Amino acid sequence: MKRTGLINGQLTRALAGLRHTDLFAVSDSGLPVPGGVEVIDLGVVYGIPDFLTVLRPVLAEVTVEAAWASRDVADVNPDVHRALADLVGPQLLAHEDFKERLAQCRFVVRTGDATPYANVLLRAGVAW
Repeated sequence: MKRTGLINGQLTRALAGLRHTDLFAVSDSGLPVPGGVEVIDLGVVYGIPDFLTVLRPVLAEVTVEAAWASRDVADVNPDVHRALADLVGPQLLAHEDFKERLAQCRFVVRTGDATPYANVLLRAGVAW
């Protein structure tokens, strides 16, 4: 058994399989994911686990070289916007553009978060 870090096997496997420039996302419970994109659904009930509770340990496991979020997060969900700015400094996109990019993701990690626009698209970097 693992002693530290993430213990969800599906999530750990997906993160370990990332290569440089691969895209993946961490999302709230309501983000529509295009068919064909793997969904790692961690939601238990609305609100559990929340977006940031999942995002922080994911970021501790991988190198991220770029990030994007919906422009709407700044006005509609300022707490998540501030946290994203501190954690990954995402470029803000129109929400429709954000959703279109999801089709390029290797996988989406769905949380139980029930707040609007608690989503981030991440591009894997290299650790050296």
